[in-house]
Amino acid sequence: MSRASQQQTIVVPIANPASVRPLLAIAAALASEGETLVPVTVVRPNASRDERDLAHRGLDLAGEAGAASGASVRGRVVEADDPAVGVLGAVAEEAAALVVMGWRGQSSTTNVFGRMLDTIVGRSAAPLAVVRMGAVPFRRVLLPISADHLLPGGDRGLGLATRLAQCLDAATPEPVTVLRTGAREMQLPAALGRFGDRVHHDPRRTDQAVAAFARPEDVIVAAVAPTVSGLRAATTHLAWAAPDATLVVAIDVGPTREEGLAEAVHAAGEPAPATAPQGQRPVRVIVTARLLDDDVRPDDLAWVLQAAGDTDQVMAWWPAGDPHPHVRATVTVMAPTVNAAISAVMVAVHDAPVFRGAEISYDLDRSRGGR
Repeated sequence: MSRASQQQTIVVPIANPASVRPLLAIAAALASEGETLVPVTVVRPNASRDERDLAHRGLDLAGEAGAASGASVRGRVVEADDPAVGVLGAVAEEAAALVVMGWRGQSSTTNVFGRMLDTIVGRSAAPLAVVRMGAVPFRRVLLPISADHLLPGGDRGLGLATRLAQCLDAATPEPVTVLRTGAREMQLPAALGRFGDRVHHDPRRTDQAVAAFARPEDVIVAAVAPTVSGLRAATTHLAWAAPDATLVVAIDVGPTREEGLAEAVHAAGEPAPATAPQGQRPVRVIVTARLLDDDVRPDDLAWVLQAAGDTDQVMAWWPAGDPHPHVRATVTVMAPTVNAAISAVMVAVHDAPVFRGAEISYDLDRSRGGR
């Protein structure tokens, strides 16, 4: 019987010893019961003794990190002229259930992603979790869900991201937060609605919503298709939107012929473009909460929003065909940007226990100064 048929494995390519411990900790959190972590280091066939010793030291560090996380670890040194080919060979031999890779992003210590992405994403038969480590340990899982993820064909990436988020949730002290973006024409699956403590909805682009809501202690799990546009949105744009948070890009891959994948994330390790400071101005945000029951009153929403600004236009209603009551209020926030205003409102609502289980939407009121 082959080694791969005896146990499920997660392959973890190692290119920089400095990245071993945080990467193995993430991989251990993503491992299901009975899965073995397989750190893989690739050396050239004519590698020197010093190069091979360095590879084995990296695997020793991986074994120590895995043991500290309670995971089973079995390291491998693979010979290949091309590191990506060596990793792909190990993935195939292990019949890996997942590949966990690090990349150089803003806060990372490894450059694996930028160097090997084109080959691995294009040829891997196993799904990928590409990790940009954050500035601080993560305490909360943030799962962004765009309107595209709810369309036919978008559910594969979302399914993988949801599974990874569930695994990481077990390692965090705060409940998962679902952040919905884009239009709301399609109903959010009931399972996702129950997944987190509550659902926040920002109709703007995903990177704008993440920039408004993410905290440095978040781990953001981003679903993506293995395309240039998908990778650019989930790497460069999200890396810029949340430069200090941990970012896990969930790529449910299959072989693809698309070119330019490495270039799609070339800017992910660069600082976000600088923006000129702006003065405070009033921004009006309409907050609508779809509630699980009728115990919450409109005045409760108005009271919660007082932490962000002045409220008005408070109301409640029961939409036709929807058994859940809705409450709405408009809050005027003094802030330098729309993102800063929406962030203040989101934080106020998220910190309020009374809205657990609700789906909360945030829209700009453009009729009276909201921009």
